[in-house]
Amino acid sequence: MQPGQFRKLVLEGGGRDRGRAHGEALRELIAEHFDRWLTAIAADLRVDPASYIRKFLFDTDFLPAIERWTPDLLEEVRGIAEASNQDFDLVLARQLSDEEPWYRREFKRALPSHAGCTSLGVSAHGELATIVAQNMDMPDYCEGLQLLLHIKDPRTEVEVLEFSLAGKINLAGMNSAGLAMACNTLSQLDYSKTGLPEDFVVRGFLAQRDFESGLTFLHAIEHASGQNYTVAGPGRTPLNIEASACSLTLFEPGAPKGCVYHTNHPLTNSDLGLFRGATRGLSRSDLERFYFGTSYTRFTGLERRFQALQQAPDIEEIKSILSSHDGPICRHGEDLVSRRDNFTVGCLIMELGDAPAMHIAPGPPCSTPFVSFGF
Repeated sequence: MQPGQFRKLVLEGGGRDRGRAHGEALRELIAEHFDRWLTAIAADLRVDPASYIRKFLFDTDFLPAIERWTPDLLEEVRGIAEASNQDFDLVLARQLSDEEPWYRREFKRALPSHAGCTSLGVSAHGELATIVAQNMDMPDYCEGLQLLLHIKDPRTEVEVLEFSLAGKINLAGMNSAGLAMACNTLSQLDYSKTGLPEDFVVRGFLAQRDFESGLTFLHAIEHASGQNYTVAGPGRTPLNIEASACSLTLFEPGAPKGCVYHTNHPLTNSDLGLFRGATRGLSRSDLERFYFGTSYTRFTGLERRFQALQQAPDIEEIKSILSSHDGPICRHGEDLVSRRDNFTVGCLIMELGDAPAMHIAPGPPCSTPFVSFGF
């Protein structure tokens, strides 16, 4: 995607109004997105995708948690469905991009891992602001669907910048109060069919006015999916929070001081009961193929890069780290399987200073120019 093609969509007002504006502005692109997604489901599972989506929603029960914790976002999803002329259940299911994969593993036990994403955080040092950054890895059918959502909800008193896809309420982002969140799937951790889905967790966190309120929100909810959340606020040391349906734990790398990083396997959270039951008897190579992908090699690449630093990195050094092909951290789809399942659709570097800013490469950062946005 060329920089001039990167879309920015401003959404204002309450949830239903924001959703309707989203759906009306991107109606054709949303239809293309859902068609690609359903085609990928049919190719992978060899079933009617509409029937599969109905079964997925029947066998899970996320709506009560969404209505309890993020009711305005549920209205946003309804608005997207109405204005884009899409079925509400289909639009809701597409927001469940971390929940549908673990359900699909139940549906089809030998599902190759879709796990991707590499995140990091750096504390403020010298004249440099706190930074949260991420490579967002997704199936390659998402290429061309990337956009930035600038959300202005007068009731929350904060604005939000979200990297997303047409028809989705969120991938990762930051708010005008200086809170930022990146996220990495931890598909090995215990999940819940009644918890709050990950997309709604991120937006719920970014609706908070301060870091303490954000942490309170993360601890109060039941999490639907295993996830690492890299979070930070103004003047706060970034945290890696490994969340399962049962507990939250912190992972702190050893060096350099004030830096955190993560990929797609749990390092401190031991809530692995469902994973152990599902993988009993699998060989090590099958475990790597089905559940871990390149997570360990990407983590080793991150660790090597950070431990070689004499001090915390600046933005240009962070771009270099996230552009690295160690692991690989920057992913282009090296073969048919990885091209289908793991492709860096965007790189975010979120700067949490006096004037919070988001720097985005809407594609692999080694070859895609960055575009900067602020409030």
